Amino acid sequence: MIRDEIKRQSSAYSPWFGKSVVLLVAIRECHALMPCYIIGESVAAVRVRFKPGWEMDLRKELILAVEEYAAGPENWVH
Repeated sequence: MIRDEIKRQSSAYSPWFGKSVVLLVAIRECHALMPCYIIGESVAAVRVRFKPGWEMDLRKELILAVEEYAAGPENWVH
C-alpha cells in the first residue's frame, strides 16, 4: 500500500524532464552553473545529460537551484 502512494507522488524534478535547464550546483565551497537536460531521477540522484553520450548521476543534495534555459545546448560554446 505504501508503494502505491510513493508511485503516485510527483517528482520534484519531473517538470524539467527533457527540458534544457541550468543547475546551480555546490561543489565543495564553490557554486557552479551546469547547463544540461534532466532525463531521470532516483531517490538520491538526478540523471543529467550534457550532450548525446555524456550523462551522469548528480546527487540531489548538491543541487541548489534549477532554472529553465531557453537557449538550449545547441547554442552552447563547445
